Amino acid sequence: MATKNEPSSPVTATVFDLPSLPEQQMREQLAFVGLDEAAKRQMYLDGEPLLAHAAEWVAAAYDHLSRFAPTAKALGWEGRIPEDELYLRRTFFSGWIGRTIGVDTSDEFARYLFHAGRVHAGYGPDRRFVPPEWVSLSLTLILRMFSSVVPAERLGLWSSYLGVQQEVMRAGFEAALALEQGRTVVKVDALGLALPALPEPLEVRLPQGGTVLDAVLKVLAFRPELRDIALEPVQDAEEHSGWMEEVVRWRFKPRWALLKNGRDVAYLEGLATRLKTGDTLTFLPPGR
Repeated sequence: MATKNEPSSPVTATVFDLPSLPEQQMREQLAFVGLDEAAKRQMYLDGEPLLAHAAEWVAAAYDHLSRFAPTAKALGWEGRIPEDELYLRRTFFSGWIGRTIGVDTSDEFARYLFHAGRVHAGYGPDRRFVPPEWVSLSLTLILRMFSSVVPAERLGLWSSYLGVQQEVMRAGFEAALALEQGRTVVKVDALGLALPALPEPLEVRLPQGGTVLDAVLKVLAFRPELRDIALEPVQDAEEHSGWMEEVVRWRFKPRWALLKNGRDVAYLEGLATRLKTGDTLTFLPPGR
């Protein structure tokens, strides 16, 4: 039985589920569509002709986005387009198309795509929300541009690759939208060594009666960077139709703390501690 000064429910003892990390998702989906190293070697053959048109396509894409009324409205480009914003967006797009032509399937690129999804959901520097259909259709336009250069026998590989990218971006988009579901509004921030992984406080909405765990799951799904430093994987297994399947679950590393309004929740109800509007939840790592 816990003593008066002993935590009754340490957060580090709780094992919980989270969505796959962006890089895990990307690897699984690339395998599903059969985009292996042999397929990538075929796609490399298209690199030089694609690069020859890349700058032209970047300009054409943003010209189209600015002239089509619904996307111009979504981007806030009704009337004069801000030159500095256009420059930043074209720079971002140029970086993406270069990495795409190089058939980048790295873990870092998966994180980049996930972040792009968060940006499209309104969590970028300009807080601009871009409806997902315009992102999806923009990738369709890029594939159409690619089809003017790529031989028909390899176009399917590029379509599959762009499809996987879209799914990783969608995961980031949905993780961002999940922050806004619920009526209870709390602030989540981080201190010490956790600050680079959560550099700005997040406003997180929870259902009525929402708990610390509810907030933690939303934040860790949205910020895999925080998961990298705060959590450790736990190998587990679960039964599916008569056979056991290995799964990865997660728990906090030793000596991590979560503070509700400055008080360690381990001395309250642990991850089951309820939150109300106006509360602040703080991630506090060991070593501060």
